[in-house]
Amino acid sequence: MNGLRWPDARGWIGLGGFVLTVMVLWMLAAFPELRGDEFFKTIATAIIVTGFINGPLSWAYGATKAGGELAERNAEIVRKQSEEGKA
Repeated sequence: MNGLRWPDARGWIGLGGFVLTVMVLWMLAAFPELRGDEFFKTIATAIIVTGFINGPLSWAYGATKAGGELAERNAEIVRKQSEEGKA
């Protein structure tokens, strides 16, 4: 095993937003007639803006995950030390 793991829920949400944004941009390149469709432009703008906002927010939200894991490890160390002190 090389250490790669499947993403957690946060990772899937970020990946989904990225894939959706790329898909819309690909559709615009593949089907130029969509550039004149007002409905598609509205939906595409909403998806792309959401995707660009989703990137930094998912990074910030995911960045705190390691802090929570570190706090859990530290709490376990303190718990073990307090049990050793009682013995």
